[in-house]
Amino acid sequence: MATPDAAPASDTLRGVVAITGSEPLTMVQLTTADGSAWRLVGVPLTELRAASGLEVMVRGIVRSPDSAARPIARFEATGYAVRSANGIVALDGVLERVGPDFVLRVADDRRFPLAAVPMALRDQTGARIWWSGPLDRAPNAYGVLRGR
Repeated sequence: MATPDAAPASDTLRGVVAITGSEPLTMVQLTTADGSAWRLVGVPLTELRAASGLEVMVRGIVRSPDSAARPIARFEATGYAVRSANGIVALDGVLERVGPDFVLRVADDRRFPLAAVPMALRDQTGARIWWSGPLDRAPNAYGVLRGR
């Protein structure tokens, strides 16, 4: 028997983020490789909206797994990591400046040097960004998930 303050087990899902519906009733949806659709709710929702079109791994708790009971299953997200953009491997983390250079600090505090940082990112030090493609040259694609 679980105690009232016991933390629920964490689940993960991997899929592509999309914004569905019409304003003002849009929702953030994750579609997995098997075609399952999950409505995402939870703390990082604003950032997940900025990840639309990207493949992400989402951590959280399944809240409504039965798609027969609802038009779409529900997943309460507590965290996420960007995995790819248009099929190209991607990383996300906080953009930091070290002297004249830039690094990407990922969730486990590892730091990756970035070469050829686009001008649009140079004033985003402290922001959570995603970067797709090799780190030793200009990115294939990039974006800001959370401003500085």
